[in-house]
Amino acid sequence: MTTKRYHKIDGWRGYPVPALAIVGASDTGGFADSPCPRREVKAELKRFRSEVLKPAGIASRTRIGYSSNVFCAKRWLVVSEEDFDKAARLAVQWLGAHRYDTHYLHDADLKQLGYEHDSNIE
Repeated sequence: MTTKRYHKIDGWRGYPVPALAIVGASDTGGFADSPCPRREVKAELKRFRSEVLKPAGIASRTRIGYSSNVFCAKRWLVVSEEDFDKAARLAVQWLGAHRYDTHYLHDADLKQLGYEHDSNIE
């Protein structure tokens, strides 16, 4: 069974990561000065779904969480427990290959569970 994770920023700050989350992004709303604008964050999540999950036949749901910053929410894509291993492997590879053309999407602390990007597979 997949466990919940906690992303520690420092001794005072961090946020929980849902157990079946594979990718996430910070969402600072729709204001003109938002560093993580909701519209762009949602677009990257949609891109990930259409380029990675859908072709693999993996269904996902969006979960909204909190962060230690009152002005920032977290958006997570979660999958079923049966699809988690495959989705996590696909996520770390895709994120590694697209590190220069994505701005908000990050993995859901998958390294804590042993999933790491293999730069030989690009």
